[in-house]
Amino acid sequence: MNPALAQDPRALRVNLTAPSTQVRVGPFQFDGVKALIGMDLADALAPMMIGPRVQRTGPTGTVDVYPLAIPDGEGLSIPIKFVGEVGFRNLSSLLVLVVPPALAEVVAAQLASEIASGGARSRLWTGATGVQVAEFAIRLRPGMRKAVPLGRWGDIGVEAGADLR
Repeated sequence: MNPALAQDPRALRVNLTAPSTQVRVGPFQFDGVKALIGMDLADALAPMMIGPRVQRTGPTGTVDVYPLAIPDGEGLSIPIKFVGEVGFRNLSSLLVLVVPPALAEVVAAQLASEIASGGARSRLWTGATGVQVAEFAIRLRPGMRKAVPLGRWGDIGVEAGADLR
């Protein structure tokens, strides 16, 4: 966790929501996200976290909420087994989302109003892992929430608070 990052005036402040996939059976524990990406998501996000991870239950299931401050010019890309990579970065106050091409259509549907109003743009390119990815740049608005539903597992999304800076 990096509380000093919360003071960076150029950092984007967002909550990342991801499905809570941790299952415990007696002394045994399994985390589906950890198995998919090869590490604990909280560990990967730790350099940008400005508060502790919390869980929230909603209409799509239980999600883990990670409060982040993303410095200008920085971000994170995580390889996902079998599908490519997902990630994000702060590009001069635009939140750039990186997703596998298989998810591009779903993400584009979630961002349709932003794309139509000029608040988002997209492109295909070769990502950090050498596979093709879709990239969406979004101008966040206070209170904005965009999420990709993952069926019974909940969703993965981004929420912009009232204070983006």
